[in-house]
Amino acid sequence: MRIVIAGGGTGGHIYPGLAIAEALRRRAPDVEVLFVGGRRLEAHVVPEAGWPFRAIAGRGLPRRASVGVIAALAAAALGGAQALALLWRWRPDAVVATGGYVCAPVGAAAVALGVPLVLQEQNVRAGLANRVLARWARWVSLPHPEAAASLPARAATATGVPLRQGALRGDRARAQARWGLEADRFTVLVLGGSQGARSLNAAICRLGDLLMYDARLQVLHQTGAADLETVRRAIGHREHVGPPALRHLAAAFLDPIGDAYACADLVVCRAGASTLAEVTAWGLPAILVPYPHAATGHQDDNAAVLARAGAALVIADHALAGTALLEAVRALLDNPPRRAAMAAASRALGRPDAADVVAGRVLALARAARGEEVPA
Repeated sequence: MRIVIAGGGTGGHIYPGLAIAEALRRRAPDVEVLFVGGRRLEAHVVPEAGWPFRAIAGRGLPRRASVGVIAALAAAALGGAQALALLWRWRPDAVVATGGYVCAPVGAAAVALGVPLVLQEQNVRAGLANRVLARWARWVSLPHPEAAASLPARAATATGVPLRQGALRGDRARAQARWGLEADRFTVLVLGGSQGARSLNAAICRLGDLLMYDARLQVLHQTGAADLETVRRAIGHREHVGPPALRHLAAAFLDPIGDAYACADLVVCRAGASTLAEVTAWGLPAILVPYPHAATGHQDDNAAVLARAGAALVIADHALAGTALLEAVRALLDNPPRRAAMAAASRALGRPDAADVVAGRVLALARAARGEEVPA
């Protein structure tokens, strides 16, 4: 059996695809999976994860009318021809599209060849490619029931966002030993380092300055490679003028991420769909700062789901310059019952089995397409 997974551009489109591939392999060890994407992040991440990858032409459609529209349409036409030729040669039994502009030509080729198409949408407000393809998809996986409003799909199910096993497994004691954390302190996990996280990283440094004499706290901070030295200088300045009571540990990336979640009491992060799926799978309370320049404002919509459920507080990016983040952290630090209620609400939203649910549906459609008997 052969399955194509198409998607790319950002980690939010790539990692759910990798999670689905892992689940497909667990459920059907002999399945062949081929990833198709562009030449951005996916061209490096997917092969490094050990999966075969093919690149096709593609380019994002500009939000405003410009000559870039012509270039994007030309790239889409070339990508469509490449995708059609690739699917014709490889003969997949199903195609899964996880989002990003590269999905449009691959999804269109699948429809043209009569290959079952499955869409995996991560955000409450669907992206352009998935909105276009939804009319022809055999089935759509949604993060939440309210996401159905943005997709005119024939069949859709709220499964949650597929997560890799590494994000779901962690050990608190191992994490504390790995990063030098103290077992009796309140641990704030900060997930910066993704698109647009510079203002969040800077705000965490200011927060650390204001709370540098609070011995109850420790901060485990993923900064991203670009901001690591800046954050370390801020930590070093506190050591120079202190000594501080606050512990602040910074790393470009936290690996394994499951260990980071295992030692966290509170998460401060953007509102990307995969990150929120991980936070709720772990049942953690969160302070969310949606990236203000995300396409169609989808991070605001993602954050609103958790806020309405009582699982998170939301702070606007422009409010980071004030005291909103300090007040939110203090409010939760000093109110254990509120944190417990938020954690319960977060856990209720979590869908740690999403990858297996999606993989099961994909395999059923692929087997039906092959004329095989599908178990009830």
